[in-house]
Amino acid sequence: MWKTSSRWNAAERHVQAAFHRGAEVDLSGTSHPVRASVLAELLAGPADRGTAPRAALRLRSAEIVGRLDLRHVEVTVPVEISSSTFSDVPDLTEARVVNLLLTDCTLPGLRARLLELRGDLALVRCKVARPVDLCDARVGGTVTLDGSHVVNPVEATSEPTSTTLEPGTALAAARMTVIGNLHARRGFTTEGQVWLGGTTVGGSVDLDGARLRHTGGAALSGDRLTVAGNLTARFGFVADGGVLLIHAQIGSQLNFNNAELHGTKSYALHLGGARVGSLWLTFATTPIGRVRLSGLQADTIFDNPQTWPSELELVGCTYRLLIARSPADPHQPSPPAPVSVRQRLDWLRRSPEGYTPQPYEQLAEQYRRGGQDVEARRVLLERQRRRRATLRIPGRLLGYLVDGLVGYGYRAWLAGIWLVAFWALGTVSFLLQPSVPRNPAEAPARNAALQALDLLLPIVNLGHDNAWKPSGLTEYVAALLVVVGWVLTTAVVAGLTRTLNR
Repeated sequence: MWKTSSRWNAAERHVQAAFHRGAEVDLSGTSHPVRASVLAELLAGPADRGTAPRAALRLRSAEIVGRLDLRHVEVTVPVEISSSTFSDVPDLTEARVVNLLLTDCTLPGLRARLLELRGDLALVRCKVARPVDLCDARVGGTVTLDGSHVVNPVEATSEPTSTTLEPGTALAAARMTVIGNLHARRGFTTEGQVWLGGTTVGGSVDLDGARLRHTGGAALSGDRLTVAGNLTARFGFVADGGVLLIHAQIGSQLNFNNAELHGTKSYALHLGGARVGSLWLTFATTPIGRVRLSGLQADTIFDNPQTWPSELELVGCTYRLLIARSPADPHQPSPPAPVSVRQRLDWLRRSPEGYTPQPYEQLAEQYRRGGQDVEARRVLLERQRRRRATLRIPGRLLGYLVDGLVGYGYRAWLAGIWLVAFWALGTVSFLLQPSVPRNPAEAPARNAALQALDLLLPIVNLGHDNAWKPSGLTEYVAALLVVVGWVLTTAVVAGLTRTLNR
């Protein structure tokens, strides 16, 4: 049977009595605190004491004084503590625990680096006055932080939660492995950064409704975060400090529907080099700060023209589909909102680094894939015009000429209009100053229109260009028609070839 120490008070003896039965003990009616050393002795003891095996620690409304020191300890029973206060930071560094559930508790912090949990880890509706350190922890079940409030005060403390944490970190879960899901929703708030760098989640990450604030940098930092399912930060999610998910890999959705992102330094959202299934950028308001999608690989990107950021980096961003949507109500998804190619070109011009060709080529490819060839040519034409602005004066002048004549080859119909104009010019010139026949006996009847057309059309011989010899000013007109004919006819043939190929 259990041996009760004479040094234990009535509350501690009550806890011990319920411990081996696995029953919940409610200490709301007692004024005695429970020493953390007593709980540690119960949890760290052998699995059997006499004939009474331990079952679980289920504690409610307790005042726990002293440090709960379970470093390097194997705890073989479930731990469930609710509506209780801790006077010191619990330390579970390198502990092995079945599961740990803290509900409505007040803690000065939590150390759980290299913690190994076979089951679930829950801090639900807890108030934590110092950082929570879960770096390198391994959780076999689900991590739930719903409704908790975690802060990292700016003022110095004589007993820091971790000497290895960066200043301003509220929740440190770098390199953590979660086999199940990670939930931090329904009122989860932080004053300080949430650090998920290198973390791996086998299920999904749900941050819906969370409010993260960090004045010193990114509110959510998850470089090289790997999530097998979805990462959702929707419906009231606020990141006051921005979100950095550099080189993150999200198996399905990365969803910021109805979210607010405020970058306090530079970036409101940084997804450089990330890989996602689908990306939802249907924000509730326009992000404050730069949005970087450079190097992003996505199957589908959903966005909302009403909340496009003022600075958008797209170099190296690839996608298969680009769809505009309005922010959706969780119960009433809105239909797609059409976006004109003019609006999409404005979207591309938001790059703070100036002209780069790849975003234009990617957008044109997306239009071609959808059978919108006219829009694709419009985008590629704009690419050439943007490139022209980066050239020296001779290159710009040549660019203006090619643009005006054939639209850089993407408006072949312009060449047809110019052909008609030059044909009319030649016809009027030959009418005002008739040409002299080279061989009067064999010359056909004088026809200014056919003579001009014969000069304009290369290869084709209508029998008029060689029969008549221009004189005076019409000699220069004839030479101009030959040169212009080769250039414009080639453009027209190229445009017709593209049309027939399609």
